[in-house]
Amino acid sequence: MVLDPDAAIRAKITAGVLSAAPKPPDYMTGSSTERCDACDERILSTDLEYGVRLATGRIVRLHRRCYWAWVDACTATRPTP
Repeated sequence: MVLDPDAAIRAKITAGVLSAAPKPPDYMTGSSTERCDACDERILSTDLEYGVRLATGRIVRLHRRCYWAWVDACTATRPTP
């Protein structure tokens, strides 16, 4: 279990593993057993998986809570105009 998923997500944004520009999910499903690209925990069949296709073509799979934490982390790190 990730102790601080928000910190893990910020670190993955900094490392370029997750995009710094989130976009709406391309699909949502409740039948996945993949690992979440944000927290690395398995997405259980009882969880909702958000799938986001990045500009590179890679699909990022996230728990619903991790998707919104990713959006929040990106919003918090953007400079204000």
